Amino acid sequence: MKTAQAPSLPARPLSLGTASRGTHRALVIAVLGGALVAGHFLAELSAPALHSKMLPWILSRGLGLAALLSLTALTGLGLWLHHPWKASIRSFRPETWLRMHASLAATTVALVAAHLTALALDRYAHVGWVGALVPWHSAYRPTPVALGTLALWLMLLVGATAGLAGVVGGRHWLTVHRFAWLSFAAAWLHGITAGSDTSRLRLIYLLTGSFVLAIGVTRSWARYHQSEEAQA
Repeated sequence: MKTAQAPSLPARPLSLGTASRGTHRALVIAVLGGALVAGHFLAELSAPALHSKMLPWILSRGLGLAALLSLTALTGLGLWLHHPWKASIRSFRPETWLRMHASLAATTVALVAAHLTALALDRYAHVGWVGALVPWHSAYRPTPVALGTLALWLMLLVGATAGLAGVVGGRHWLTVHRFAWLSFAAAWLHGITAGSDTSRLRLIYLLTGSFVLAIGVTRSWARYHQSEEAQA
C-alpha cells in the first residue's frame, strides 16, 4: 500500500531577526574598529598629558563627555521606542531595540562611574567622593557639580524602576521611568556649566541637546495628531 508522504514545507525566508543579528554584528565590528583607530591617534596626541598632574582632570572630563554621548543615545532611543513614527519604519524587532537600550544603559552607568572615580581622585578640583555623591558638597562649582550628582541619582532611580516592569507592585514603574529626560537635562546642564572648556565643546552640546529635543518634540506632536484623528 502506498503511504502518503507529508507535504514538504517551503524554505524559510530570511527573517528580520536574522537580518537584525547580521546588522548588529556589523555595527559591533564597525564600532570596535573605529574605537581602535580613534584610540591609536588619541593615544599619540595625549602622550604628553600622561605625565601631567592634570591627568585625573583630563580623564574625568573625557569620560564625562563620553558618558554624555552615551546618555544622549540612551535617552533618544528610549523616546524613539514609543514614537508613533517608529511603526511606519521597518527596522529591528522589539526585542532587539530593548537589548540595544539595555546595552546603552549599562555603558552609560559604567562611563559615569569611571567619570566620578577620576573626578573624586583629582586633587586639583577638590570635589572628593562626598562632593561627587552628595549635592552641593563640592568645593569646586557646587551647583554645576550638584546637577551632575542629581543626574546620577535620577539615572539610578530610572534604571532601578526598569527592573520592576512586570513585577507585582511595580505597575507604576513606567511613570518613574519617564523622568529619564530630566536626568538627561541635568547631565547636559552639568556638562555645560561645570567644565572650563565649554566654549570649545559648544558644538557637542548643541548637537546632543538638539537630538534629544527633536525626538521628544516630534513624538509629542505625532501623539497629539493621533489623538486628534481618533476623536474626529
